Amino acid sequence: MTTFAQRIAAVLRREDFVERHVAALRYKAGHRNTTIESIADWEQRRETARALKQEVRDDHERFVDSWTRAAREAGTIVHEASTAADACGIVLEIAKRHGAESIAKSKSMTTEECELNQFLARHGITVTDTDLGERIVQLFGEPPSHLVMPAIHRSRKEIGDLFAREGMCDPGEEDPTRLTMAARRALRTLFLTADLGMTGGNFLVAETGTLVVIENEANSLLGTSLPDVHIAVVGIEKIIPRLADLATFLTVLAPSSTGQRLTTYATHYTGPQPRTQAEIARGLGPRELHVVLLDNGRRQLRGTPAEEGLACIRCGACLNVCPVYRRAGGHAYDWTYMGPIGAVLAPALGGGTRDDLPKASSLCGACNDVCPVKIDISGHLHEWRRELVARGRVRHGLPPMLPSLLAHKRLWRVGIGTAKALGPVSGFFAKHSAALQRWQVGGERQLPELPSQSFTRWFRSRAGGESTLRLERGSGPRTVTRDDPTTERAPGYSAELLEQLFEQRLIEAGGETGSSDRLVEAVPDRAVATEPAARLLAARDIHRSMAPIDKHELDGIDVLVATARMRIGQKGACWVDFSDLGSRAQLLLAETLVLLVPREAIVADLDEAYARIAGESLPSCGAFVTGPSKTADIEQTLVFGAHGPRRLVVVPV
Repeated sequence: MTTFAQRIAAVLRREDFVERHVAALRYKAGHRNTTIESIADWEQRRETARALKQEVRDDHERFVDSWTRAAREAGTIVHEASTAADACGIVLEIAKRHGAESIAKSKSMTTEECELNQFLARHGITVTDTDLGERIVQLFGEPPSHLVMPAIHRSRKEIGDLFAREGMCDPGEEDPTRLTMAARRALRTLFLTADLGMTGGNFLVAETGTLVVIENEANSLLGTSLPDVHIAVVGIEKIIPRLADLATFLTVLAPSSTGQRLTTYATHYTGPQPRTQAEIARGLGPRELHVVLLDNGRRQLRGTPAEEGLACIRCGACLNVCPVYRRAGGHAYDWTYMGPIGAVLAPALGGGTRDDLPKASSLCGACNDVCPVKIDISGHLHEWRRELVARGRVRHGLPPMLPSLLAHKRLWRVGIGTAKALGPVSGFFAKHSAALQRWQVGGERQLPELPSQSFTRWFRSRAGGESTLRLERGSGPRTVTRDDPTTERAPGYSAELLEQLFEQRLIEAGGETGSSDRLVEAVPDRAVATEPAARLLAARDIHRSMAPIDKHELDGIDVLVATARMRIGQKGACWVDFSDLGSRAQLLLAETLVLLVPREAIVADLDEAYARIAGESLPSCGAFVTGPSKTADIEQTLVFGAHGPRRLVVVPV
């Protein structure tokens, strides 16, 4: 088995990969920074998220019991899996009971942890990953290399060559839009025929028994809405206390993950999908929602440096800023969870085979600065290094004399002076030092030349012994005024300002707005409408055909008109209650989706939105929809219409 250092050395030889990988991650980190500038209470939200995760850890079993009880009351079938093998066995039993031969699976690091795809394949069940990035790495026969962007390590040329080999596109195709459409066509058939849908889960709400799944492409919603059975495999650490707490977690997750204000689909499952009246008349039995709660060593982390790591919400922000991950890529970690947070979890969950990963850090602290739940990642990595040395599981990284040198100023100066004097013959020592040879990893790492003058002496010579630092005018944190329309959590919005903000944020997310005065333009003659939407249109003397319910009849429809319950100004999002639809498929299969929303039903933020939702009966499925289906899995190029609607038009009526 190769070491982490050896795997990094192999990666560093691929200079084109390193350059492309670093640039992509810098872009993502920059996008995050731009987005959070307009969230005035960003640090307060981070602190709240941290405290909520701590609240659950302090009384974890009670919250697990609360979620399980509420989920079962809503009709969810809950399974508990102590190990990855248990989880695999549970999923296999469900699949066999329903005669499933094909499964449409959305992105899930937990199923990667269980190696569920491979297990089911050995039992004759085909699992197809439907997230574009996950599908790409599945076809390459490799694991994801990033928590959020699985195929970030692959170039458009590599993906084009892959799709051509698979018969999905013409040879030589490299355009990200055409490659995405090729995947859309190939996977649409799977969605329509899959026997079972499988997802992970981002949050489990103890108060309501709700499963929340976050995505951009609509592949998860398609995979759970078209088949009769939905299985979610979720780690027990995903539990949060209350429905209202989602306002905080959704606010910090999307900017940290992709730089968006809100992901395109934030779907809330509370119980299984109900049958339509037509399906009941045909004698079809109830649909099923299964949630497999996975432990797999998580309960044993209490008291270890990895315990706080369970607060991770899998945003990937720490990967995007980590100088080690940026250059090494995810596969160098050779474990399910890569990057700084993966290095925190590895010694506890990696079966004793990943003890070298805590060394994969400069301890610069950039990961701490961006973590949306304020995990002290670098601190825990430092703790692991000390603990693993104390346990004898790893060798001390420093030569025995170095701590003494660092502790005594004069010894340090003598040591540095000696090193400078020996510079010309350092190659001899490196060649005959086993420790230095390990550090150099076959010559891939070189000791830097020591400068002729130390930084301290240089600084003193320039500053004359005094500090020359001065604060420039205008430096310091940005202050946001309450009436700034670009600012989130600015109370006291006027109705006009809230309308402007919603339109601005919807357009930012790729959506469009329509006018009730020109409604007929948004709903052309060829459009079809759900029953509630048809009533709203008829009241304005606009008559459109009723939308079909069957998934095969819906496939390929050009324009479908549906309704939403409310708009969220700061996010440009609409809350869709799926009980207003004839079937969930109506929201997902048309090329263009038009949402009619009562004009007065607009709130400023997610806090207000959840207060309204809590005041009504929670539907079996509801989602915040923010723009059309989208992906940027091919070289960070944004493409609309990944799997769901290519266009979203919102019309206040």
